[in-house]
Amino acid sequence: MSIIGIDAGSSAVKLVQVDSEGKILQKLMLNKMPVIKAIEIFINKEKIDKNNISKIVLTGVGKDEIEYDIYGIPTIKVDEFIAIGTGGLYLTNKKSGLVVSIGTGTAFVKAKGKTFKHIGGTGIGGGTLLNLCKKIGDISSINDINNSILKGNLKNVDLTIQDVTIKEIKTLPKDTTSANFGKLNENASKDDMILGITNMIFETIGVMAVFATQSSKNKNIIVLGNVATMPYINTVLKKIEKLHKGIKFIIPKQAEFATAIGAIKSINKET
Repeated sequence: MSIIGIDAGSSAVKLVQVDSEGKILQKLMLNKMPVIKAIEIFINKEKIDKNNISKIVLTGVGKDEIEYDIYGIPTIKVDEFIAIGTGGLYLTNKKSGLVVSIGTGTAFVKAKGKTFKHIGGTGIGGGTLLNLCKKIGDISSINDINNSILKGNLKNVDLTIQDVTIKEIKTLPKDTTSANFGKLNENASKDDMILGITNMIFETIGVMAVFATQSSKNKNIIVLGNVATMPYINTVLKKIEKLHKGIKFIIPKQAEFATAIGAIKSINKET
């Protein structure tokens, strides 16, 4: 028998099917739509036998659309922050850490064992990134942003430490951002600005995550979400690591499906 986990977010629906041993059999990401429509597409596309599904587990803001057992299959709702924390720890094999879930906005969840606490977040996230980039140019997907970033030049957009002082600052490398978009000039191309937007959002989320760990001895920061799969986020987070001693950013495989996986794992722990 298998279990289907669904993370019904505000801009996307992510679905996974796992077998009795927790192995992922199928996965699918869809644009925002009603949960019941998303699961119908998933089952039909992946040719999943409904008789082989023992449970359906829902999390995310869209979970409250469902008030019944889907297809008569036991349907369980899981608090989103529990799902985020559980998924982050499970996929990284860590016992504790700060789990940062970059969805349309971004949530910070302090996770330790079976204890999960939402400590805050920011409205800056994947929705900010995609919609600002759409406004700047012919951008319709994360993949378009990835391609544009490769052609961009931050020197036409951001002000860095080396732009504002000739003196060496031991704690701040010369290429550290002094002001996002503080150097925007007439020569800046669409690709430059898209890179600048992406850099600004990743730096903001990364630095906020660092600040969120200041009162904790554990400096592991686990980053989840579809945006976490973008190659450029590693570049930004590596720079932030160098500025803050002991900080370690971890982006696990299957990061975009982590919350759906966490929802399944959380009910497995309970049962």
